[in-house]
Parts: sequence; structure tokens; C-alpha cells
Amino acid sequence: MRILLAQIAAILVQPAILFLRFLPDYLLAPSPQSFPSGIGSFLIFVLIFAAGAVFFLGIPIFILLRKFNRDSWFSLGISGFLLSAVPVAFFWPQQIEGYSASSNWHGKFINTYIEGLPTNHAWFIYFENIFFYGLHGLIGALVFYAVWRRLDKRNKFI
Repeated sequence: MRILLAQIAAILVQPAILFLRFLPDYLLAPSPQSFPSGIGSFLIFVLIFAAGAVFFLGIPIFILLRKFNRDSWFSLGISGFLLSAVPVAFFWPQQIEGYSASSNWHGKFINTYIEGLPTNHAWFIYFENIFFYGLHGLIGALVFYAVWRRLDKRNKFI
């Protein structure tokens, strides 16, 4: 039962992390804006993706770490970071023939691709995404561990 509650906590913390991740960009935007209209469906997507990641990646790693008596906050934190960051790392900016693109990056309009070549900003965005996805995994793993340990201690005293 405690592993299920820990899973739920690790999943439910993800929208809060996402909200905090985008809050500075929203508040520092040069023009007043409202929340995007599709924010509800985006949050549902985050919850579904987080549930899959926790269930198919996180829990097997946790069980494996527990089997080898390595289930500490440090090992779970590192595992959560890597399990979230490594898959994203495979989607690096690629050379796309004749493609040009721009985007808004922290309130600044930048070119991400010029005539098929990724710019430095494309690489900055790439590494930033790896870090932020890893942060999602890290915080989710630490929340999972905190809830799991809290419930474990509660069961020992009852």
C-alpha cells in the first residue's frame, strides 16, 4: 500500500514542478498574457507521462535498489534524474536541410535553426530541457522516497 501512495505522490507533484518551471517566464514576459487555453490538457498529458515513467521505470529501479539494499535518498535521486534526463538526451538538435525556425527563449526572440543548422541557442535549449526533465525525475524520486519512508516509519510505531 505504501508503494502505491508513494507512486501517487511522485506523479501528483509533477504539475506543480511544471508550474514552478514556467512561472518565471510567465511573470517576466514583456506583455501581459493569460494562461494558455490548453493548459488543462497539457497538465493531463504531464500526469499520464509521469504515471508511465514512475510505473515502468521508477518502480523497477526502486525494487532493484531495495533488493541490493541501496534504497537511499541519494541513489533514488540520482536514478530519478537519470531516468528522466537520459531519454530526452537522445533528441538532440539535428541538421535539417533548408529548415529555419525561431522561438521565444526566456522572453528573448531567438533563431534556433538557420538554413538547416541548429544555432547555439538550439543547443542551449537542448541542454536546458535535459536539465529540467532530470529535475522532474529528481524531485519525483525524492517525493516518492519521502512518502515511502514516512509511511514505513508510521507502520513501525503502530
